[in-house]
Amino acid sequence: MNIFKTVFALIISAMLVCANEVDDLIKDLESVDKAKRREAARSLSLLGANAKAAVPALIKRLDDDEEQVFFWSATALAKIGPDAKAATSELIKRLRRSQRRYKDQIHVRIVHALTQIGPATIPQLIEALSSDDNFVRYGAAVVLGNLGSDSKIAASPLFVLLGDDADNVRTAASSALGKIGPPAYTQIIEGLSSDKAIIRKAAANAVIWLSASSSPAIKLAELLTEESSPEVKAIGLKSLSQIGFPASSLLPILQPALDSELPQLKQAALSGILSLSPNSKMAIPHLIERLNSIDSNKRDQAISLLGRLGADAANAVDALIALHDKTEIEEQKKIRQALIDMGPASIDGILASSVNSPLDKLTESVWQAECLDQIGIQAVPQLIEGIKDLPSDGAGLLAVISLEKIADKSLATQKAILPLLIHEEAAFRAAALRALVASASKPQLLMPRLKNAMADQAPLVRQAAMDAMAGLGATAKGATAALVKSLNDKDSAVRLSAIRAIGKLNSEDADLAKRLVQFLNGADAQTRLAVVTSLGGFRQLPNSAVNDLVEVLKIEDAETQSAVFRALSKLGDSARTALPALNNALTHQDASVRTAALNALAKVEPDKSKLLNALESQLEDGNATVRHAAIRELGDLGSNARPAGKALFARFRTTEDRQVTMEALRKIRVRDVNLYISILQNDEPLVRFFACQAIRRAGKKASSAEPALTKLKDDSYDFVRREARRALEAIR
Repeated sequence: MNIFKTVFALIISAMLVCANEVDDLIKDLESVDKAKRREAARSLSLLGANAKAAVPALIKRLDDDEEQVFFWSATALAKIGPDAKAATSELIKRLRRSQRRYKDQIHVRIVHALTQIGPATIPQLIEALSSDDNFVRYGAAVVLGNLGSDSKIAASPLFVLLGDDADNVRTAASSALGKIGPPAYTQIIEGLSSDKAIIRKAAANAVIWLSASSSPAIKLAELLTEESSPEVKAIGLKSLSQIGFPASSLLPILQPALDSELPQLKQAALSGILSLSPNSKMAIPHLIERLNSIDSNKRDQAISLLGRLGADAANAVDALIALHDKTEIEEQKKIRQALIDMGPASIDGILASSVNSPLDKLTESVWQAECLDQIGIQAVPQLIEGIKDLPSDGAGLLAVISLEKIADKSLATQKAILPLLIHEEAAFRAAALRALVASASKPQLLMPRLKNAMADQAPLVRQAAMDAMAGLGATAKGATAALVKSLNDKDSAVRLSAIRAIGKLNSEDADLAKRLVQFLNGADAQTRLAVVTSLGGFRQLPNSAVNDLVEVLKIEDAETQSAVFRALSKLGDSARTALPALNNALTHQDASVRTAALNALAKVEPDKSKLLNALESQLEDGNATVRHAAIRELGDLGSNARPAGKALFARFRTTEDRQVTMEALRKIRVRDVNLYISILQNDEPLVRFFACQAIRRAGKKASSAEPALTKLKDDSYDFVRREARRALEAIR
């Protein structure tokens, strides 16, 4: 008994403490200090129902000049709940559009408070439905909807608002009827049967809150077949789609709507078909039929839908591919994307489309390989399945090519590819070799297989081996002898691949470089480019290569000339005889040539003064890539580039040059403080920060920067302000 007395005493004590706290907070609500009022309202909201004694005081604070006091007062009333019903009328009054800044948030808070107070507010909310203020009508309807079936007595007055002049009121009223549920079915069905489209539209919106088996939903589906208003039909289809109305009944209504000229109705139909899942397959025959339409818009629509339906549209793959083979490029792109979106469901069809393709026409660039590559890793199991029986047709070769592009590193993929290395068809052996290298985690371990393949009877396989060697880069140096031997291959394509592979070895072998140079004599354009590019891959070149490379510059081909300049840069100042050609190329019309020449000049020109002038002259080039190359090369000159300081600082006027210029100046360390002062007002905060840093490092020598730095103490960026203050401390 004593225990019960103790517990009872503690409860009474706690209640008294709480009551005293509420009294104190009520007093604080009347304070002239807005911070105290705000804190009082917030504290009352935390007390919840225990703060019911504060309801009258909280009602007064709904008119507080301080918005946060209002917000917390409304929140407190919401937390008090049903015991705050005395606030109902005052809250409803404030549903009118506020003149305060946060008018939308205010409306939301009031609606929330009325909702939390609960069913006791319903009689007054029903009265508010007839207010002359549409925001009051709207808010009242929203609250009644939030209260659900408790608002059933409001069904009739809410029905009246389905014809309201304000769109938001109609929407709120219809949603409220839907949320009330069965007690409002009569009103919803009456609205659906109205002779006014505006009421039918609102009633159709109510259905979105009901079940698919409800009588209003069934009635809506029945009426939509004869509905004359596209807008009503759009809302109706949206509602039926979202509640999962049976596909068999919905599809006949959706199909005609796909051809509507009203975007809203067409979109509702599109969304409706997508929402049919898991019964979306029912729409596939209709969409396949649309693929044969003479109207490209209908075809595009069907293509898009089929792609978005994914695996459910598997039966449409053949039709899509058939259309792909006879349509225009733009539509082909859309079909490919649809096939990609379908994922694994489209793979068998894509492979089958290449069964009869000539093997020599199947490369990694065919559209089927591109699609399978985009489908990615999820295509691998089916691709492996497609090659397990050592096929000899186009579908099998396409599967191997696609495995190469996807480059799955799994052991299963490697095991599936291996048997194809001894396939009777050279195309399969070559593709398998490339795929095996792509699937290997450590492709350098495949060197023995690649060397063997370099002796294959078929040029196609030998070429694949060379290309694989090129992909291995410097790790393929162990195959140098075999690659050199391949330079004598009777097949020109193999020789080209060997030349390219040698260029990837990062070799220092002067004799090997000379051997490549010999290919320049009487070479065709392709061989010439391959040789020059390969020479550019050597770590160093023999001086004797200079004249041959300069001779190639007579060829007016931008790609070849750029490759020559990259090769010359490996020769350093031993390529001085090429300086006239390098300087002339700085005015070439092709930016890639100017860039390559500039980079080479920086390595070849021994006279730093001449180099500085050449680089500085390119700072005004109209192409950003060229300018950036010049800026970087100046940065690499370090302090020797200080005479170009003024020209470099001028680059801060161009947004795209700023970052690379700052990087270069950090290496050059220009000493002219005035140049840094000149960019303290740059519109880029990182530039201002950079200038502050440089001035800080200059210390007291930069005292003239004080006025400009002082202005930056009020910069809009905190990190700039901090660095400006640090710089000021350093220079004083």
